[in-house]
Amino acid sequence: MHPFLRSPRHVVLIGLFWSPFIAGVILLQSRLGGLELAEAAVLVGPLMAVGLFIGLSIWFPCRIISFERYSPVQVFSRHLLSGALMISVWLLGGVLYSEILDSSREIPIWRERFDHALPLLAATGLLIYLTFCLIYYMVLALEKSRRAEQRALENSLSASRAELTALKASVHPHFLFNSLTSLSALTRKSPEEAQKMSLQLADFLRYSLSYGKQEWVQVKDELEHIENYLGIEKIRFGDKLNLDFTVDPDALEERLPPFSLLPLMENAVKHGFLPTQEAGTLRMDIKKTPHSLVIVVENPDERSFRAKPGEGFGLIGLNKRLTNAYEEGASLKVSRDDKIFQVTLVLPLQK
Repeated sequence: MHPFLRSPRHVVLIGLFWSPFIAGVILLQSRLGGLELAEAAVLVGPLMAVGLFIGLSIWFPCRIISFERYSPVQVFSRHLLSGALMISVWLLGGVLYSEILDSSREIPIWRERFDHALPLLAATGLLIYLTFCLIYYMVLALEKSRRAEQRALENSLSASRAELTALKASVHPHFLFNSLTSLSALTRKSPEEAQKMSLQLADFLRYSLSYGKQEWVQVKDELEHIENYLGIEKIRFGDKLNLDFTVDPDALEERLPPFSLLPLMENAVKHGFLPTQEAGTLRMDIKKTPHSLVIVVENPDERSFRAKPGEGFGLIGLNKRLTNAYEEGASLKVSRDDKIFQVTLVLPLQK
């Protein structure tokens, strides 16, 4: 579709834009061509109105004669031919128009005046052609830039989805193996605990299927998901794993990418509780500020423990997903102090 004719409003704006140009050419023709202002308006005004349609039609050769398909020399030569053809047709129309004006007069004067104005009209036609070509090539460059940005956004979204899939694929097999092993032991020792764990495991997997395809989820949904995860892990670790959560009620309805909290919990359990027999506390604080969500997770820091390469999705993968979702708006900071490992996540609020 023509970029300037997409709506009636665009047509009106083009007409308003072209009116001063018509007036300027009429005034110039009157002063340089030796015509009265009224005569110049009668002779040049309709031609300039037709010139607008000629200028609008230049969009189509500009789309065909693109710099992507042709070299600069080929573009120039094709526009030279196209411009000569369009200007010739326009001037021929002027000749016919002057003949029509003379047909209603006893003494023909308009054809003579048109011939006198012909050089200036030819220069005006060339200016119209070059100006519209420049405008259209700028429009085509902007459209190309927008398409490139859209492709980059789609690629970023695809990468984010792929990383999310990798997250689910990396967490679930290992987590399921440990959960089923614990569940098998519970079925004999404590059937009630086994039933509770089965329901938590089902809810955990149901969340993955229901929310994994969404771009955004609410904080309360993420909290329910990690509560199921930690409920199962607490059965494994017993009194060694203590939880201390502080959540701002105003933050529960805010949105964030799915599986943003799970890597934090998995990292805390793996590095803070798996390698030691000592009891510890996993703390999480979620609060809402005027412009962001601030999530702080703390766990005991066992520096002697080093995870095997490739195990778990980790904080690096989470940071990449957040960059895809928020660009530079989100931040993930890690700090250590007095055997405490702390992760601080700052996410912009979503409107």
